[in-house]
Amino acid sequence: MVKRAIADRLILVDAVDHWFHLQEQTFIDVGQSYWIDHETSELCVDRGGDRVTRHGRVTRHAGWMCR
Repeated sequence: MVKRAIADRLILVDAVDHWFHLQEQTFIDVGQSYWIDHETSELCVDRGGDRVTRHGRVTRHAGWMCR
């Protein structure tokens, strides 16, 4: 099961949990959830959906694991 975090404020990230580093910085807005897809080495951010379809829009951001 994937552990999702929810941003409590607007944040600009270049690393997640000190061990996943992004190729490019990205903003995560208040209330948006985010998680690491370990299979593809990407940060996934659920940007929310529109009011009609209620489907979320997930953006993916490349990175790498450092241990």
